[in-house]
Amino acid sequence: MPDDYLKIQWAVDAASVSSTIIVMYLYHYNKAITKRCIIMEVTSVILPQKLGLKLREKAKETDSLPEELGVELILKGLNEELDPEGLVEHYRLLSEKYLEEAKEILKKGDLVQVSEKFWGATALTIKMLAAKKGLKLEEHGSLWAFVTTLSRMSRDEELVRFFGEVNVLHRNFYENEMDKDAVEIIARDAEKLIEKLKKIS
Repeated sequence: MPDDYLKIQWAVDAASVSSTIIVMYLYHYNKAITKRCIIMEVTSVILPQKLGLKLREKAKETDSLPEELGVELILKGLNEELDPEGLVEHYRLLSEKYLEEAKEILKKGDLVQVSEKFWGATALTIKMLAAKKGLKLEEHGSLWAFVTTLSRMSRDEELVRFFGEVNVLHRNFYENEMDKDAVEIIARDAEKLIEKLKKIS
């Protein structure tokens, strides 16, 4: 199996009423020389709007992110799997992407998208840490169980407290009930949680 890492970026082309999935082979680990190098190969796949909407709906049903689900579907279609290192890198890059986007969108005041981006960055960081330990978290409840275990082992109750707050952002994506001050306060706690998680080996 190749060591190439797959990442999907999601965009909607309103003019042509279609969705574009960009598949980028971003990560290659060369064990022979024991160093990392970034390889970028871009392949665009144009989907009819109906399929693009279905992907987003399916992502919502499975409580996953469109990029995350898209990678899984492509891997299944190609009968491939990410190796453990590739899975960790997959989650890490997506988490960083979501966090960067969240900060930019916050400046524009789109609180619904900000909420989901901060939630996504946090959830992906948790999944990255679990993947380092050989685990794959696929359900919302498994995120809670993993964070609770980390909190108990590290004796850091803030992990659970911050994660509980970030879950409010996840709900806000669907209900749009929070004002700007509330979103900004919890967004700061989301960043604190992400930093705490990154320090756990």
